[in-house]
Amino acid sequence: MRSDMNLAPAVPDDLNTLLVDSALAAIEKDAPLAQIEAALRSLSHLIMKTDPLRQAIIREAAIRLLRDAGVRSPAALVDVALGPKRDDLASDGPFRDTEPWPEPVDGRMLLDEIATTFRRFVVLSGAAADAQALWTLHTYNAEAHVSPNLCIRSPEKRCGKTRNLEILGCLVHRPIHTANISVAALYRTIDRYRPTLLIDEADRVFTRNDELRTVVNAGLYASTAFVLRCAGDRQQPKLFSVWCPKVMALIGGLPSTLEDRSIIVSMRRRLRAEPVETFRYDTISEELETLRRKAARWTADHMNTLARAEPAVSEQLHDRAQDLWRPLLAIAEAEGGRWPERACAAAVALSNREVEESSSAVQLLHDLRTIFQQHQVERLSSTTLVSELTEMEDRPWPECMNGKPLTKVQLARALSPFGIQPKVLRFVGNQVSRGYRLEDLTDAFRRYIL
Repeated sequence: MRSDMNLAPAVPDDLNTLLVDSALAAIEKDAPLAQIEAALRSLSHLIMKTDPLRQAIIREAAIRLLRDAGVRSPAALVDVALGPKRDDLASDGPFRDTEPWPEPVDGRMLLDEIATTFRRFVVLSGAAADAQALWTLHTYNAEAHVSPNLCIRSPEKRCGKTRNLEILGCLVHRPIHTANISVAALYRTIDRYRPTLLIDEADRVFTRNDELRTVVNAGLYASTAFVLRCAGDRQQPKLFSVWCPKVMALIGGLPSTLEDRSIIVSMRRRLRAEPVETFRYDTISEELETLRRKAARWTADHMNTLARAEPAVSEQLHDRAQDLWRPLLAIAEAEGGRWPERACAAAVALSNREVEESSSAVQLLHDLRTIFQQHQVERLSSTTLVSELTEMEDRPWPECMNGKPLTKVQLARALSPFGIQPKVLRFVGNQVSRGYRLEDLTDAFRRYIL
């Protein structure tokens, strides 16, 4: 049996002790494979919580020991036991794990700070900011069973979607930003690194790419989030995990299957009376490191609680929405205070919104404002508005529905994403009809028409 003192020239003294404790230092030439296996399993357990540099040094020392013992493929055995070299895993560059905060974290204050951070730089409702704060913490929970997509969308450009995405990138676990990704790159990246995927211009990414949409659709439930592909020189079948948190920013709406798997945050164009702070990615990312570290620590401390959680879910949510919100509600419930109430309110508010917005909707707002200005009145019936819209020959309204003119129902649907609904109104001569009040349209005019 070789003495542990023989290891002194190869590794520092404290590592000698670790190798002795694992019994790897006692491996002799032509030792039984069972003895080697037991020693490597023991070493794997002992170094579980060591830092990446220490693991790399231990890996090198273990390979030397096995090579001296006559093992033909020492690196392969060590990599299987300890995992591949840390250089190859998500410990460097954009995949670097956040170092947890050294002390226990008050989750309520953490969630408050994250929600406030979003509203420092973009215009968001309270419900949207709360939802994004909970979703941010969710990205650090590797043991979650469900990972809802986060969809950030707007009816037009310059509503803050990309800025919102950048803030998320400063806060979430292992962020990867992309505006273009292939199917193969998507599932290989997710399987290898389990990042948080931030997709900008998702309306373009998913256009005419059914396979990419199918892969993202499969990533909701951890138990079924796999795609089967042939890989390697011999093209052997392999299961690739496609489970990771994903956030998508776009103009308009997602394909229906993706939307059904997403928590929707709708953004509006900022008014001058709604000031926000100037955002610089480099300085803000450094500033928010404390929040990232606290998020990592809080999640690590509450992992078991979250795994067993059965949070109360509002009956106002349909079955899929309940699934989507359950991991976020579990986070809120784990901390208590007002956060369970806030989380439930956010779930109901965001789940009940149906948004199908496009640039044509803004054109419609332009034309409606023109009609109200021409009539110089505070209210107009739906019949009058549709009649005048369909008489505009240079606009799409005369033939916007497969060659047929716009109807009152279609007008209502087009305005609904802006929070505008027709009302029963009284007109001159006590005539009662459904229509629109100027005051209900004014907010949308101010936000989307320059």
